[in-house]
Amino acid sequence: MLKMKHLSYCLLTVFVFLTYSCSTIEEIENELETEQSSIDETVLDPKSKKRNFKAPTSTGHHYVENLEYVLGDVKQAQITNAYTNTTIIDNALDGFEEMGVNGIRIAIFADNVNPNETMYDYFYTQAKARGFKIFANPAQGSGGARIANGILNGTVASVKNSTATNALITRIKAFAQQYSCDWINPFNEDSRPGTLWYAGQFNNIYSALYGQVNGAELIGSCDWGIEAGILSLQQTNIKNYISIASTHNLGFQHSLWPDYIAAAGSLPVWDSETNNNVKYTGVATRIDAAIAAGVDGIVLYNSWNTINNTTGELKSAGQDLKDKFTQYYYLKNKQSLKKIKPYSDVLENSLIVQVPNSWSGTFSQWEIVPTDNGYFRFRNRGSKMYFRPTNSNDYSDIYSVSSFSGSGTHVQWKTVTASDGYLFIQNRATGKNIRSRNDDDIDINNSESAIKINQAPTSWTGDRTKWELIKAN
Repeated sequence: MLKMKHLSYCLLTVFVFLTYSCSTIEEIENELETEQSSIDETVLDPKSKKRNFKAPTSTGHHYVENLEYVLGDVKQAQITNAYTNTTIIDNALDGFEEMGVNGIRIAIFADNVNPNETMYDYFYTQAKARGFKIFANPAQGSGGARIANGILNGTVASVKNSTATNALITRIKAFAQQYSCDWINPFNEDSRPGTLWYAGQFNNIYSALYGQVNGAELIGSCDWGIEAGILSLQQTNIKNYISIASTHNLGFQHSLWPDYIAAAGSLPVWDSETNNNVKYTGVATRIDAAIAAGVDGIVLYNSWNTINNTTGELKSAGQDLKDKFTQYYYLKNKQSLKKIKPYSDVLENSLIVQVPNSWSGTFSQWEIVPTDNGYFRFRNRGSKMYFRPTNSNDYSDIYSVSSFSGSGTHVQWKTVTASDGYLFIQNRATGKNIRSRNDDDIDINNSESAIKINQAPTSWTGDRTKWELIKAN
């Protein structure tokens, strides 16, 4: 009887072995993974999971801190007629796309003083076609007064009269009808109320333009210095008409940002002319101060000049600006607790592999580049390459590419939030999620094939298919 029981046990063992030998290793891993996932999800309180993933802006971009809008700036290029042909403009727009801004500031000129209306129109049309939001305000300092005087350069005559008020209102309305914008401001560094313009003129100009600028929202009032900006908000009623409070921190009055934000009340706040220049030793740059203060938007002054006009590539100053406002991420797997990066940092077709959680270099960091309908591309900060599955098959490798053709749906992804707060990273073309295959990393096993990640079947929902996006900067 004992021998029969032993024989029955052996036959059962053989049956179990043969059953699993008919399954692939990947399928066995999935069964174990799904079981572990169901256990984890019953005990993990979703509210206890710290989420580092930052909600994207309305345009799909991921910026640091409170930033919703980051605008490039071409006003000086238009004022000085630096854009003399369409090739330069195309390259400039390529550069702004590379920089990752979601809008551009352009100049408003008085009648008949635009240095190159043909190239101005080409830039505007192409920028709109590429999806950039457009903010327009007057050229030069004392810009509203210059428009009222019908000039671009030279001495600004007094504008403390109704003729000047009406001239500015008329020109801004006409501009708005010709050039549909997202935001318009009738002033640019026109000094605090009572200096160039009376406070009552501020009120009358904004009141007359409110709802009369072809759907654009009014911004105000782009003063020279935060102190002047505070006075404009306090001594006028422009807050009744503007959707964004904006000022220029040209005096490095960093400590006044909280006062300006308080004066703006519930309005979003922009530093509408900022840069990364170091003016005083040990004092933060204007862009650093604005971001730290929690502003909602910035205009990168003269940023057209940080783009190579011949190639459209960012100069070092342009890359420095980009790195200031772009939110980069680490991608960390829930099960393995490893981050990912290209195996060979800058080589085309390098497999994406696991690295230790302690790694923090730029090749372990990823930028999110929006496309449409909630999809985006992961772009490596160090290599500037994207990643994609080899094909649509289950267990397809994930590898890096520098370019793609057409819409490149295999290079596009979206995140789907799991019940425990982690994210599935789903490919647009295949509908499948990336996953960790094991707990190895490049320090444990230097074999590229042993530490690669791959694409899981759509039914897989275990912890190896779940990821956390952790802020890297």
